[in-house]
Amino acid sequence: MLISNQLQDIYNWLLISLKTDEAKREAIIILKAIADINPHQLFTEKDFLLSSQQIKKIQETVKLRNEKHIPLAYLLEEAYFLDLELFVNNTVLIPRPETELLVTETLKKIKEDRLRQISILDLCTGSGCIALAMKRALPSANVYASDISKDALNVALINASKYKQDINFILGDYLDPFLSQQRSPVALPIIRSSPPYFDVVISNPPYIPESDYISLAAELMHEPKHALVGFPYAHIREQLKGLIKPNGFFAFEFGYEQTPKILEIFPKAVIHKDLAGIDRFAFVSEEDL
Repeated sequence: MLISNQLQDIYNWLLISLKTDEAKREAIIILKAIADINPHQLFTEKDFLLSSQQIKKIQETVKLRNEKHIPLAYLLEEAYFLDLELFVNNTVLIPRPETELLVTETLKKIKEDRLRQISILDLCTGSGCIALAMKRALPSANVYASDISKDALNVALINASKYKQDINFILGDYLDPFLSQQRSPVALPIIRSSPPYFDVVISNPPYIPESDYISLAAELMHEPKHALVGFPYAHIREQLKGLIKPNGFFAFEFGYEQTPKILEIFPKAVIHKDLAGIDRFAFVSEEDL
C-alpha cells in the first residue's frame, strides 16, 4: 500500500506494483501523464510531492492495468508516435513503434523518388498517427485519411485539431469512397477529379488471421477487433488499380511470417524488415500493382 506522497517513493512503488514486463517504462509514462513528471525529475527533485488526487489516480491506473490488463494507453487516453502525443481510446488501435518505421521509410522513399507536391492517402487511419506524421513532415502534401469507423475518425480529427493539421478525413470501407465517388458524411473535401488520385497510399491495415485471434495476449483483446483481424491485401490491390499515379507507390505493414502470402499477391514487392530484423513492410510501385 502506498503511504508516501514523495516522488521517489511513488516511483519505487510503481516499479514493484506494476505486473508488466515493462514496469520501468510504464512507471515513467504514468508519472508524466498524471503528474507531469519527466524522467530527469525522478533523480533531481526527490522532494517533489504529489497531491492526494494524483496518488489516487495512479493507484486506480495500476489496479486496472494489473487486474483487467487494460493497455496503459487507454487508461491514460494518450499514446506517443514519433514526435506526436496523441489522444487515443478503445475505438482505435494503439500506435506501434513498428509503424513509426513504416512512416520513416516511406518518407525516405518519397525523397529518393523526388516526388513533389504529392497527394497521400493513409488507408485505415485509426488514431490518425500516420496521416499526422506524414503531413507534419510534408506540409505541402495533400493528405487524406480514411477509415470504416466513424468513432476512429472522431479520434483522428481530435488529434489533427490538436496539431492544427489540415487533413481530409473520409469515412468508408477501404477504398470504396474513392471508387463510388459518394459524398463522405465525415469530412470534405473528398476528391472529385478523375483518378488516379494518389502519389502514395500508406497503410497499417488489419492483418491478424481470424484463426489467431483467440490466442492473442489479453491486452490486445481490448483493442478494436476490426482494426486487428483480417488480411485484405488482395482486395486492396484490386481497388488500388488506377488510383495511384505513375511513379507512385503503395507502402504497407504486414504480420509475422506473412511474407510468402504478401509476395503471392504482390510478386514485385520490396520487403523491409523492422528493428527486430523481422519482415514487416512492403513497398509496391504503381506499375507493379
